[in-house]
Amino acid sequence: MINWTNKHWGAVIGALVTFSIALIGIDDTALVVLVGVVGYFVGKFLDGDFDLEDLRERFQRRRQPR
Repeated sequence: MINWTNKHWGAVIGALVTFSIALIGIDDTALVVLVGVVGYFVGKFLDGDFDLEDLRERFQRRRQPR
């Protein structure tokens, strides 16, 4: 059995987005992709994989002058 890598998943997702653009148009596809990305981050947050405090600390370190 073949294990799927990120390249495989990326190719499948790219093909589906291209097919979706051809089928329903670019405006609706952009909305679907945007909602999918937001849903992904909400799911990560609900699973506990997305730590807002860690993100805040990273942004604060990046904004400090050197």
